[in-house]
Amino acid sequence: MLWGLSASRWCLALATLQQLATRSGAMANTFWTAYVNVSFTLPDKNISVWNMEESGVYGQDSFIGGARGRIVTPDPIFGCEPDSVYNVPQGTTMFVALIQRGGGCTFSEKINLAKQRGASAVVVYNLASAGNEIIQMSHPGTKNAVAIMINYPKGIEIVKLLAQGIKVYMIIDAGKMHGSWIGSYSIFFVSIAFFVVTAVTVGYFIYYSARRLRNARAVNRRQKKLKAEAMKVISQLELRTLKQGDKETGSDGDSCAVCIEVYKPNDTVRILTCNHLFHKTCIDPWLLEHRTCPMCKCDILKSLGIEPDVEEAATETIPSVPEYSTDQQEEYTTTFPDHDNRSETVSSGYASVREMDERLGEVDDSPVDTPVQVDVMPHYDNFAFEEDEKSRQAKT
Repeated sequence: MLWGLSASRWCLALATLQQLATRSGAMANTFWTAYVNVSFTLPDKNISVWNMEESGVYGQDSFIGGARGRIVTPDPIFGCEPDSVYNVPQGTTMFVALIQRGGGCTFSEKINLAKQRGASAVVVYNLASAGNEIIQMSHPGTKNAVAIMINYPKGIEIVKLLAQGIKVYMIIDAGKMHGSWIGSYSIFFVSIAFFVVTAVTVGYFIYYSARRLRNARAVNRRQKKLKAEAMKVISQLELRTLKQGDKETGSDGDSCAVCIEVYKPNDTVRILTCNHLFHKTCIDPWLLEHRTCPMCKCDILKSLGIEPDVEEAATETIPSVPEYSTDQQEEYTTTFPDHDNRSETVSSGYASVREMDERLGEVDDSPVDTPVQVDVMPHYDNFAFEEDEKSRQAKT
C-alpha cells in the first residue's frame, strides 16, 4: 500500500515536471540578436560616419540572415495603411524599410506591406514610452522576410537624419543566439535524470522492504520453532498437586514468583529442572514466551539437551557461569566425589549448596579432628533463595 502510494506520487510529479518543461520551452523560445551597422555622410563636412552595434533582435518568424540597403521610411511612419507611400529614390535597387511600432496594425501587416513595396528588410523601432526596451516580434505569415526591432532612441536618430536629407545606409548581420537554459536537450536530460533517480529510489525501497520482510519471517520461524520445542519440554516437566501439610502450604511456605500468591492445598504446580516450582497456570504461558525460569533464568531447553538454532543462539544473551581453576575443581571433586556435575550451572546452585550442608554435617559427626575446607560456589542474586536460607537457619 505504501509503495503504491509513493509510486503514484512520483508519477504525478514526473507528469507535472514534463508539462511545466514543455510549457516553459514554448514560452521561452530562443531568440537571435542582430548586428546593425548604420553609415551616412555629412554633406557640409564631407565626413563619413558609421556605427555598428548588436542592437537589434530578430522576430520570431524572421529569416536569420543578412540584408543591406538604403533606409527608407513610409508615409505615414507607422506603415499600416494600404496606400502608405515609400519614397524610394531612383536607381535604388535595395532598401531597408524603417517603420515605427504602433498605428493600429500588426507586425505582420507592416512587414508584408513593406515587402510588397520591394523592401529587402524591415526594421521596426519601438515606441517612445518603451525607452531602450526591445521585444521579440511575432509576425506569422511573412515567409522568409528579414525583420528586426531596434529601440526608440536609435530609430528616431535615423529618422532625424533622413529628415535632413542625409542618405543613411544599413547593413544587418546575424548576431548570437540567446534563450532559456531549458531547451529540447535540457528537457531530455532532465527527464532521464529524473527517471534514474526514481528507479534507484524505488529499487532501494523494494530491497529494504524485502529485507525487512525476510528478517521478520526468519524471526517468526525461529519463534514458532522455539515455541514448539518449549511445548514439548513443558509437557515433560513434573506436575504436582499440593496437599494439606506440604511444606509449601505451611505458614512458612513460599509464594509463586509469577502471581505473588501463597501456595494453597489442591494447587497444581509445575516443577522446573532447576527445582523451582510455580503455579501451572502461571508458569506455562511464561515458559512458552521466555523458556527460562523466572527466578534463576535457567533455560529449560538447554537443561534437557535441546539446543536452539545457531542464529537464535547468536542473538540471545545468556549469563555466563564463573569458571574455576583446575586446582579448585580437583579439590572440590576430592572432597565430594559423588557430587553431580550439574552443580556447575546456575540452575542447580540451590541444590548443590544444600547437598554441601548435608555432607558438612556428616563430617562434623566424624571423629576426625582435621577441619574440612569447602569451596562454596558463587551464585546469582536470588531473593527467594536468600529467604529460604534465612528461614532454614532460623529453624536450625
